[in-house]
Amino acid sequence: MRFSINLATRTYIDTRLLNQVIGSVITVLVVLMALNISRVASNLGEQHRLAADIVNLEGRLKGKPGDVSEKDFKRQQTSVSFYNGIIERKSVRWLSLLDLVESATPEGVALTLLSPGKKPGELKLEGRAKSFAVVRRYLETLEGTESFSNVLLLSHQEFLLGEKGRGVQFAISCKVQF
Repeated sequence: MRFSINLATRTYIDTRLLNQVIGSVITVLVVLMALNISRVASNLGEQHRLAADIVNLEGRLKGKPGDVSEKDFKRQQTSVSFYNGIIERKSVRWLSLLDLVESATPEGVALTLLSPGKKPGELKLEGRAKSFAVVRRYLETLEGTESFSNVLLLSHQEFLLGEKGRGVQFAISCKVQF
């Protein structure tokens, strides 16, 4: 008697166990997804609450406190804005600014004043030169560099250098980009 085993028709995978594992994995994934969805919804609600609180606090900061008179409040606001302007102007990187100005200043120009303007990035230059041609060359040099823009000659006037001759005093306004 001869026994034969047909290996192709025999199932070697326990489908009941496989279905249970797949079902439990899907159940765990659904639970994790539900937890993540609830966490995202909670975070969105918290974000909206915080945004409303920020708007409320900013409104309270902009309005004057109840026990302060309008005159004192306005005076305090102008004082704060004045000091904030000073802080912004002091934030200029002077060494790099001086390097830029020095590299753009030609021979024959002596700068007498270098001051930041009221707006950020604005710079006012005052100085003296031997002639207006030197001032013109200085303006062209400033306009030709990438660091300076909106170069404007505010004023110029001739002055006497004593017995030796004449010179030109000028004022220039420009924007500086570091």
